[in-house]
Amino acid sequence: MAMRSFLGSCLVASLCFLVHPASAAVYPLIIRGKVTMSDGTPPPFTVSVERVCTDLQGSAPGPLTNKKGEYTWRMDVDPLNTRKCVLQASHPGYQSTRVDISSLDGSTGAVTTLENLVLTNAVANPYTISTNDSGVPSKAGSAWKAAMKAVDERNLPEAAVQLKAAVDAVPKFAAGWHALGVVQESQGKDAEARDAYQHAVEADPKMLAAYVTLTRAFIKAKDWANAGKTADSLIKIDAKKTYSEIYLHQAVARYQLKDLDGAAASAQEAVKLRIPRAEYVLGRTLEAKGDAAGAREHISKYLEEDKNAPDAATIRTHLENIGKPGAQGVEPDLERL
Repeated sequence: MAMRSFLGSCLVASLCFLVHPASAAVYPLIIRGKVTMSDGTPPPFTVSVERVCTDLQGSAPGPLTNKKGEYTWRMDVDPLNTRKCVLQASHPGYQSTRVDISSLDGSTGAVTTLENLVLTNAVANPYTISTNDSGVPSKAGSAWKAAMKAVDERNLPEAAVQLKAAVDAVPKFAAGWHALGVVQESQGKDAEARDAYQHAVEADPKMLAAYVTLTRAFIKAKDWANAGKTADSLIKIDAKKTYSEIYLHQAVARYQLKDLDGAAASAQEAVKLRIPRAEYVLGRTLEAKGDAAGAREHISKYLEEDKNAPDAATIRTHLENIGKPGAQGVEPDLERL
């Protein structure tokens, strides 16, 4: 089934094939570790551990975990090789944290115990447009096909025209409304996109992706009340936490609505689910509650986890000023959309 994705799309980098001269010294490196779910429990299934390096020669599949999520891996390491390598867990439908093992050369002969690898549900892209024609109402079929052709050609104005024709023909066509919203938002037509996402949710109250895009649209518009209500609605129906990022959006909305206890609870849940920016939002929430020490701890942790955040410099300045009487400065946005 073909998929098209706009906002939040990923860049795929090609692998570089590097050839290194043979080294005279190769050491056995023994690594032990554990794979857990976000709540700290062992996975309810067997997980494979793999090594991913900057060159193809270094990447390799590794051992499987036992029932406790534990693994042991013996590998040969050339300390003179300059490749960078990480370990990660692998299981369909899940994503893993990574542990850098580039500095481990095995020269000490000791067994190295690594920090836990944590599995979370793979993050689905709510802006993905499914082009499977099987679910398209017949009355909207011709306009839908024309819209998908326009999307493939990157002719977004024409795609929007055809998608509008499709939903006019079938007002309860939820996927059509959602696709229209994605295209409109890609064109910078945020108000029109919000309206389309709202129609998608009303047409299909179980369309999870539409709730996420609608929540984000409300946050961009600083409509905190509706952002919070939409986030609440998704959390009630998304039992599998397919879109776990919604807890971060809920935290931001609650913070702006001065519900600091609720914001802290949502941010803590987002931290457990390893959502980017969650530590920062939690820190800001604790700061607003008067807990300067807790704020510094969590904001510092965020900066350690996301060193390349576009607003990292502004956040560091804000961090330095926490608790200082009379300190002023620009407050970074809670999240960047």
